[in-house]
Amino acid sequence: MKTFRDDIFKDKIALVTGGATGLGKEIARRFGRHGAKLCIASRKQENLEAACNEFQSEGLDCMWVTCDIREPEQVERVVSEILARHGRLDILINNAAGNFPAPISGISYNGFKAIVDIDLRGTYNVTKAAFEAYLKKHGGCIVNISAPFQNLGVSWQAHVSAAKAGVDALTRTCAVEFGPCGIRVNAVAPGGMEETEGLARFAEATQDAGGGGSNPLGYLGTKGDVANAVIFLASDAASYITGQVFAVDGGAGIDMMKMPVPTE
Repeated sequence: MKTFRDDIFKDKIALVTGGATGLGKEIARRFGRHGAKLCIASRKQENLEAACNEFQSEGLDCMWVTCDIREPEQVERVVSEILARHGRLDILINNAAGNFPAPISGISYNGFKAIVDIDLRGTYNVTKAAFEAYLKKHGGCIVNISAPFQNLGVSWQAHVSAAKAGVDALTRTCAVEFGPCGIRVNAVAPGGMEETEGLARFAEATQDAGGGGSNPLGYLGTKGDVANAVIFLASDAASYITGQVFAVDGGAGIDMMKMPVPTE
């Protein structure tokens, strides 16, 4: 059973940063399957080519552009290439991010800066470039991929928590400033997702596999769960929603005590 109609993004152009691997790749694929023409951007050409070839073999319309989102000039080039090919840009998914689990004592000054530069400054760079070049005059939708750590205070994630707290604040500010231009801006904060690099890294670093019992639903989510939330926020079904950070975490973020739940 399909959650959304196949054509909900027909003739729409969607840019997904970090769209060649992991969660970003699944998000891009879902947009393509629902009619959007894709542009995926990341730093590694080999990953982009492989993902784009895969999408095209599935009948999806996809282009790729190499880009380091920390560099504004490269970001502006990506937007320019999209506009040169398609003449428009309707949806921006700021997914590209970095992470390496470590306690504060194990995070160097440069390591902290690197994560903030990718997660926060990168999100700002792409958002600003897309806004100035197209969205300001034509409207559109932006969905940022955030995280749950900054809301609770999670060890081994000081750098990511700081960066994603900024992403959440940026999401709300952009929603306020961009609203009069017909632009909605929201964020999705994924919890633990099975078969993701992030969960694998965290489990390896902390020697904790992070079982499904760590949230009220009792199981880990999937990349598809996150992609569906992003699809919803970018669709007309969410036309009156902006400035929100949606947790997709099985309720983990509201279960602070992690106490056993009575069954009788």
